[in-house]
Amino acid sequence: MKHRLHRRTFTKLGLLSGGALVVPAIGAAPVGASNGFVLSADDRMLIETFAEALLPTEGTSLKPQSEVPIADNVAHALALLDGPVLEQVRLGFKLFDYGAFLVGFHFKRFVNLSIEQRVDYIHRWEDGIATQRGIVDLLKKLTYLGYWKDLEAARAIGYLGPVSVAGGVPNLGNAPMPPSDPKP
Repeated sequence: MKHRLHRRTFTKLGLLSGGALVVPAIGAAPVGASNGFVLSADDRMLIETFAEALLPTEGTSLKPQSEVPIADNVAHALALLDGPVLEQVRLGFKLFDYGAFLVGFHFKRFVNLSIEQRVDYIHRWEDGIATQRGIVDLLKKLTYLGYWKDLEAARAIGYLGPVSVAGGVPNLGNAPMPPSDPKP
C-alpha cells in the first residue's frame, strides 16, 4: 500500500520528528555507571527491547535473555569508546528509537512496539539507507556482544571458555611476541 505524502503533511511530520528527537535528549537522566560511563534509562530500555526482538530465546536450550545482563555488558563495552564516538553512538540510539514515529508510521517509540512490529521495523532499517543500515548493524553487534559475553549463555552452544585457561597458557599481559626468526 502506497502512502501519498503531501507537502503540508511532510512539514508536520518533520516538526513532530524534530520535537521527538529533541525533547528526550533534554530530560534523559542517566543511571548506573561503568568506569565513568553512564547508560541512560532510555538507552538501557532500547537495548533490552532490541534484544527481545533479535534474540528469541524462549523455547530453546539457550539461557533466557532475562537472566543475562545484556545492557550492563553493552555499557561496559561502550565505556571503552572515546567521547565523540560515544556521542555518535548515543545519537544513533535516539534516531533508531524515535525513528519509529516516521518509519512505518507507528507514531510511538521502538521500545513501545509489539515484538512483531519491532522485527518488521528492524528489517526496514536493514533495507534502508546507509545510515539506517549502520545504526541497526551497530545495535545488532552490541546486542550479540552483550548476550554472548555471558559465559554461561555461551556454554549452551558448546563454548568451553577461553582456550588459554583450559590449556594452562600463562597470561603474558601486553608482552611483545618473540621474534619469528631469531638472529644468531
